[in-house]
Amino acid sequence: MCLSVFLAQVIGCYLFLVSLAMLVHQQRFRKLMHDFLSHPTIVEICSTICVAIGLLIVISHNIWVQEWPVVVTLIGWIILLQGLMRLFLPELFVKLMKDILGKLPYLILSWVRLIIGLYLIWAGFSQG
Repeated sequence: MCLSVFLAQVIGCYLFLVSLAMLVHQQRFRKLMHDFLSHPTIVEICSTICVAIGLLIVISHNIWVQEWPVVVTLIGWIILLQGLMRLFLPELFVKLMKDILGKLPYLILSWVRLIIGLYLIWAGFSQG
């Protein structure tokens, strides 16, 4: 199985399922995010996990083409940059995330992630 197909399937399923849960259980996830953001140790631990996952994707799948695999590469870069932001600028990260937790940005982000997840599921499973 091609790495692009594998990553599209895994990332697509993850984005779809988590985004769906975020839409169905909005209040629970907003509370979870507020709790998460109020514990610097947890933010720090998550930053190292995001840096590791981002590096794994970016180093193994740094493919810049005008086709669907570039979405996997972009997600890898986003995860890496988000992890680095958490690591080096945790206060700014927390402020930005608290701003996103407002009703409209939260819903928009959840729907965008769900659509990207569906796209990657389609791309990954139609190729595999």
